[in-house]
Amino acid sequence: MRGNVWFVQKRLSPILTQHLGKKMLQQSTQTGDLDAACRIRDQVLVELSELEALLLGQASPAQRRRQFIEARERFKEYEESIISDEPLTLLDVIEPERLSEIEQDALRSMYSGQTPDEYRLSLKAALEDWLYSPLVERKPSTRSKNSHAVELFLSCLGGDDVVLAAITRKQVRGFITEQLHLGKTKQTVANYLSGLSALWRHAEYTMEEPLPAGNPFKGHSLNPKATVKSYDQFTRDDVEAIFKATEEAEGIFYLLPRLGFYTGARLEELCSLKTTDIIQQQGVWCLSVREGMGKNSNATRDVPLHSAIKPLVLEQLKQAQAVGSVYLFPEAGATNRSDGKKGPKFSQWFSRLTEKTIPKQGRKVSFHSFRTTAITIMLGAGFQEQLVVWVTGHERGLTTASKVYHRGPDFKMRLKAVEAIKVEALLEADQSNYSSR
Repeated sequence: MRGNVWFVQKRLSPILTQHLGKKMLQQSTQTGDLDAACRIRDQVLVELSELEALLLGQASPAQRRRQFIEARERFKEYEESIISDEPLTLLDVIEPERLSEIEQDALRSMYSGQTPDEYRLSLKAALEDWLYSPLVERKPSTRSKNSHAVELFLSCLGGDDVVLAAITRKQVRGFITEQLHLGKTKQTVANYLSGLSALWRHAEYTMEEPLPAGNPFKGHSLNPKATVKSYDQFTRDDVEAIFKATEEAEGIFYLLPRLGFYTGARLEELCSLKTTDIIQQQGVWCLSVREGMGKNSNATRDVPLHSAIKPLVLEQLKQAQAVGSVYLFPEAGATNRSDGKKGPKFSQWFSRLTEKTIPKQGRKVSFHSFRTTAITIMLGAGFQEQLVVWVTGHERGLTTASKVYHRGPDFKMRLKAVEAIKVEALLEADQSNYSSR
């Protein structure tokens, strides 16, 4: 970082050094946002890799396709610019035999109107463009999931890649059947199809690839939500047992269960908190769940800190700042996954903890059960659902005007709802059927 701007610095290979006339690349990302700078860095590295491959004669299929399209468009422009008293074509003014193989293929394609399969957009090429296109908003977790979906689909087809336009609904149905036989849930398979469908739409509308009518990844009747069971809430005994089991713990291992109970926030949201996300709103200390941390756009919110955890969070903030940590929990900040998620490691820890401390007895409980529990308590205390969803980040059911202009109830009212969350508000045996996803 220089000043408030991140720079990319990369030592170049000998062939790039010779071509570019310098040994070191230094390029400004023109942003102070680290996540945005990392995306720009990744794109720069891809472009350098492609340039080196071209210089070495080792262009990838995606690169060859781009060269083909660029050459064809260039030839069209040349032919349209020819001015002569006699009817002339491009073939009359150039020497095709002196063109490269790709340029010759592009020239033939221009006159025949046919594109050889090797230059048609492939699934991997669509994924590559989608991953790095500045026109697409995507979280690291979405990038990872869609990349995984492509790997699984190609594995099912038994090939390294496939022309996008050649994919059939029969192949997609075979993929669905295979994944279900392997034990994947309908929801998981539906997520794969959603990602693959997004790549098809990107190719069709952003890359302007001529594709057959009808997206083959859409319209498969999985009905995944009908098979999903919501999480059960915790009983008072459960919460007390979890708190007792972690009372000697420190840092994230002490605070995480208490934050879950007193805020109703999702585990990934809590693990992704940065020191700059502890803020004051109207004099009320809050956790700020930013865009990209939560499940969807409704998850963006500021959650008031319950009096039982506010001093603990502020102390954790001081400790994190003292060691120079960007994240509220340095343990979570040290997690480095390709999908960018900070929570899976601690989700596994919490699962092991509950296996030892509370009886499941057929219930579906996890860290998400804190969320169910918090919502149940606030609703049971008489607070309106519209207030509770501003605290927990569910769909707010607002009118169009309210979505644009309404900023939610004031923070003192939100804090009152949060303060209703108490262990004593829970029954010894859970009798509530309310559940939340």
